[in-house]
Amino acid sequence: MSLNVKEITTEDFGHCALLTYEDTEIIVTLDYGPRIVSVKRGNEPDLIYSEKDPQYQRNHGHKMRITIEKSTNAVYCDDYPVRYSPMSDGVSFIQTLNDPVQLELSMDVVFNTDIGDFMVVHSVYNKSKEDVKLSIYTETPFDRKGFVFIPQSNIRENERPSRVLSLWDNCRWDDKRLFIGEQYVTVHSNISEMEESGEFRLIGGDFGKDRIKIGVNNTAGFCGYIENGYALIKRYVHNRNALYPFTSCSAFATVNDNYLSIQNTSPFYLIGPGESARHIESWIFAHYGNEIHYDNETELDSFINTI
Repeated sequence: MSLNVKEITTEDFGHCALLTYEDTEIIVTLDYGPRIVSVKRGNEPDLIYSEKDPQYQRNHGHKMRITIEKSTNAVYCDDYPVRYSPMSDGVSFIQTLNDPVQLELSMDVVFNTDIGDFMVVHSVYNKSKEDVKLSIYTETPFDRKGFVFIPQSNIRENERPSRVLSLWDNCRWDDKRLFIGEQYVTVHSNISEMEESGEFRLIGGDFGKDRIKIGVNNTAGFCGYIENGYALIKRYVHNRNALYPFTSCSAFATVNDNYLSIQNTSPFYLIGPGESARHIESWIFAHYGNEIHYDNETELDSFINTI
């Protein structure tokens, strides 16, 4: 079946591109972005969180950022209209960034059933005359009805630490929304459970107003979100020998007062003039008939092994 691409205008997202391939429909913003604000396959639910951010007046969705040098501040790259170019197996969405350096960023949606449902290829092309050292940073937000998970490092080292867990400021290891198991780290936002435990108030204020963010050196190279037996799994390559920002972590799980999210980052790349770097994610949608609990690693592992 061939790929179909058409421009649409929606009340929620404005001017967008609608990609249709077999039973999969993807909406990508064109007024700003690119941001993937909707992914639907057949009758399955759309797991992407796409409500409007009142601070920036843009809808949430899967987005791309960059981290320059060793700065902890990621630069948003979607302030201007998006150009797009159809390809034989997907579409390339292009944005130009002139500050702080001249870069051309692209987010390509590529359909390849041999790898997964589709791939999202994030690229940065250096248009400046100087070398640029940067990391590509992505975020995929989800509704707070389910949970996000990241596997712990599957590498074993003799007499050397093999697992890295990083916790952001004002987050707590004893936060009830965080589960750290032998194989997986999960983050959830179960309001009813918080009410029953009486832990509505966490550090800094009421439940829902405090963010928790944890990073993992995800050597297994996959992570995802599960809600009522439906899941979005993202696969990518973690390079054990490369330098990553944020204490060598390549995957992060976050919950805030609006949504859950998975963030991924590439290693630092030194990109010369006219050169480029890429971060590739394979997105796989799956459905599991049984209920999966965020703190049951046997259930989670059984589900992962079916994909």
